[in-house]
Amino acid sequence: MGALKTALVLGGGAARGAYEAGVLSFLREELEPGLGRELKLDVLVGTSVGAIHACYVAATSHTPRTQARELCARWMAMQMEEVLRFGVADIFRLVRETFGRPARHPRDIQYGGLVDPRGLRALVGHTIPWLQLGRNLRAGRLDAVAVSTTCVSSGKTTVFVQRRGGGVPPWSHDVSTRAVAGRIGPLHALASAALPVVFPAVRLRGRLHVDGGLQYSVPLSPALRLGAQRVVVVSLRPEAHGAEASTVGTLPEEDVHASAPFLVGKVLNALLADRTDQDLSRMRRLNALLEAGTMAYGPGFAQTLNGAMEPHRNQPVRYVRELLVRPSRDIGALAAEYIRSQEFRRRSNGLAHRTLLHLAEREADNEADLASYLLFDGGFARQLIELGRQDARAQADAWVRFWSDAPQCAAEAAQAERSTVSAA
Repeated sequence: MGALKTALVLGGGAARGAYEAGVLSFLREELEPGLGRELKLDVLVGTSVGAIHACYVAATSHTPRTQARELCARWMAMQMEEVLRFGVADIFRLVRETFGRPARHPRDIQYGGLVDPRGLRALVGHTIPWLQLGRNLRAGRLDAVAVSTTCVSSGKTTVFVQRRGGGVPPWSHDVSTRAVAGRIGPLHALASAALPVVFPAVRLRGRLHVDGGLQYSVPLSPALRLGAQRVVVVSLRPEAHGAEASTVGTLPEEDVHASAPFLVGKVLNALLADRTDQDLSRMRRLNALLEAGTMAYGPGFAQTLNGAMEPHRNQPVRYVRELLVRPSRDIGALAAEYIRSQEFRRRSNGLAHRTLLHLAEREADNEADLASYLLFDGGFARQLIELGRQDARAQADAWVRFWSDAPQCAAEAAQAERSTVSAA
């Protein structure tokens, strides 16, 4: 069985994204040495902060041994004032853009963001070697990279795709999503990470785009469209029952502070709703159908099924191996704990630091959802990175099975045999 095309799918969550760096650290610095070989990531797909990470991994795929260490170091050196640049002038600017006379030229508008975007632009521009992304694609170090945004005017998801050979494969019939081929650069990553109200919208191809997590919090579908045969999915939300049971669901009503920051944090959770469980559930049902059909009717079952479904699908169905990594702890609760710590109080006394401290104090005592999205702080990032490593390490046996070249079921074995015959 040849190497399966492998995708890394990274979700959105602004400052919560340091968790993804921890998962990548486990993959590169623990799993690879243990297996004694490089683990190639062929398809990189992300939204919001996951889009920034997907572009980073794609652009540094020629140096896999150092990419995780350097990414973690960048997160742990982060200071809030570096990313969250704002002041009284930004508030007046936002009011002027809302109620004042229109600017004469689009470049004079920040498109609604409270935070000065220059800090985030510098971070994205300096962290990612953008020219190397295309070189790595042409060299075959990966097959494709895709980032998702939300088009402001239509509310639809746009998936920007850059892949070896150009173009996009057959895409979904879903009218709420479209795929666009082209060269991905800093503006695409900034658009995907443009959390509404906080960061300004970004103009791409004449249209304004914001955070892709509003529609595709964890973009599993684009990875499958790009041909992935196995997927590593990193979500920034714990399992729903665990998160809800540990926060509002168990609090007496009078202990829930329905302040503006508390409500905004919950609204952000809703806007960035994680569909990972639903998407994976559909994929697992299809895998189960292919396995049951192969066992009952033989290795030609998938071909027969695809022949019958061809008029209704633009891609054949296939068995897809998957591995999901998600936080074992609620990140909002971690943020509340960290912001109230002496370490955070010592790190800075800037405006962004004081504002976030005030926001957290206005949320519930044991959670700070809004603050957790904005906490671009090296100390907090260190905690999330370590949590990502721990959660990935806890599935060590699943990782080994995931990267095995041997078929794991009859449907996958039949699929591999068809691929071998087609290649011959």
